[in-house]
Amino acid sequence: MMKKSLIALAAMTAVGAHAQVTLSGRADVNYSTYSATGSVTNTNDYAQRGRIADGGSRITFAANEDLGGGLKAGVYCETGFNMDVATPNGQSNVASSTTSTSEWCAREGRLFIGNNTAELRLGRQNVWWTQGKMSQTASNLVGIEIASNLITGGSGGNFTRVDNLAMIQAGSALGGFAGSQIWMSIPTGQEAAAANTNPSSIAGNLTGLKLVYTADKFTFQFDQLTSLSNATSSTTNAFDRNLYRFGVAYDYAPGSLVSLQYVSKERKDLSTPNAYLAPYADTSTTKATGNAKESSFIINLNHALSQNAMVVAQYGRVNNLQTGSSNTELVDSGAVAYTLGGLYRLSKRTHVYAAYNTIQNGINNNFNISGSGQNSGTVYNGAQVVVTSVGLQHNF
Repeated sequence: MMKKSLIALAAMTAVGAHAQVTLSGRADVNYSTYSATGSVTNTNDYAQRGRIADGGSRITFAANEDLGGGLKAGVYCETGFNMDVATPNGQSNVASSTTSTSEWCAREGRLFIGNNTAELRLGRQNVWWTQGKMSQTASNLVGIEIASNLITGGSGGNFTRVDNLAMIQAGSALGGFAGSQIWMSIPTGQEAAAANTNPSSIAGNLTGLKLVYTADKFTFQFDQLTSLSNATSSTTNAFDRNLYRFGVAYDYAPGSLVSLQYVSKERKDLSTPNAYLAPYADTSTTKATGNAKESSFIINLNHALSQNAMVVAQYGRVNNLQTGSSNTELVDSGAVAYTLGGLYRLSKRTHVYAAYNTIQNGINNNFNISGSGQNSGTVYNGAQVVVTSVGLQHNF
């Protein structure tokens, strides 16, 4: 295998150190259909179209060195690529931040140093949307799911991969708390401040944590993210945000898991704090201004039928938005969504899968299915989004 060969080569060429270099990754391609119909104004609908689509293929270069005394250091570089079009564009033929295929290390790029107790990680890294044990449905099983879209969509807070980030991650020596994280990011806007300009006036910062605890068959997870804006003018996205997530997972049988996540998001609009989101407006930008609160929950099931076969299911519901200075409920601004699918393993590294994903938006909301760049266009209020897929995934 290429991965083993690279490890052996690195071991032979290392001088005075125990270094390992690995090359790994994933290829995921599917035949899928996409539609978004039933919006408030049907001229904004997207009729069903079929396509060959990439489901989040990536290649990872990693290296680590044993510094002695239990200390280690290294680098991790994960780069996305689209096997269907060989460009940075997603299925809508525009650059897709969700696939992160434009540059080396665009999915993740970090330098780290640490031991079995904790690692210090510096660089571009995943935050907030990562679900870990709560759901592997999209990341490792059927390529697409509704959970990540509900967690990052709606009133905002689409924090996925974040630049300029410093993170401390708990290691195996902390037992049940392994995988917990605390992190801070300073936006790149700080670096672009003009001469004689205080950079803190043009960019805020992100802070957050992920608390994980595993006990026997249960895993508990708590996520928190705070985004502070220092914008001084009436600009779009001049928001302070607080995001919270609570999750519990239970491994009820070998290879089988059920989990529940509850998400709460709140934003404060620094430019037009008393704005009320316009009802029945058929536009993708009704949520661009105004205070807002939003809550949702997601149930995830991965059930092993045998050593090689698995069925997956998700159900999610987003409650109506609470808007304006008085937290007025915006009628029919929620969404209901679910994923149904399954996979069959041809080997430990290769499997085939099929999935059906749908989000039914209220007439005042416009969630989209966008994981791995699967959206074919902008979704408008009230639309039902449907993505079906039959695919092949190989891990190397």
